[in-house]
Amino acid sequence: MTNPPLRLLTGFTEAFNTSPQLTLEVPGREMWLAADPASEGRYVLVVPDLDARTLFNWRSARQKRTLHQRPLPVWAFYCAGALLELMYDGLTLPGANLAIVGEEPAGPRYDYAMGMAFATLAYRMNEYPYTADTLIALMERVRRSYV
Repeated sequence: MTNPPLRLLTGFTEAFNTSPQLTLEVPGREMWLAADPASEGRYVLVVPDLDARTLFNWRSARQKRTLHQRPLPVWAFYCAGALLELMYDGLTLPGANLAIVGEEPAGPRYDYAMGMAFATLAYRMNEYPYTADTLIALMERVRRSYV
């Protein structure tokens, strides 16, 4: 793995007042993720490139809502949809504080790649093998069923 961008580490530290336990690069994309796995089943997602933050769990994701009962931001749909699809596949996802940054163009392509980053974390936490093709196939399922 190449060194993660400084803005990823800085964004994570500013959001969570700690250093991440894990940093990952998404296969086939210029996207990076920093995370601290958590056990309470909720996901705090920070995206420094968008100056954005949201919070969801699997129940709120099913309703496209945040844990504060607000509409889930469109930029988080691929991440929330990935959570649901992976749970349907039987992967356990305990929760995490995470930050994602990347070099993808802003808009739908960036959102899609963020979903790939979220799935990369889930596969890694479950010690499940994955490739760029695995992630793309999952995102296509998410696009059809959720986005």
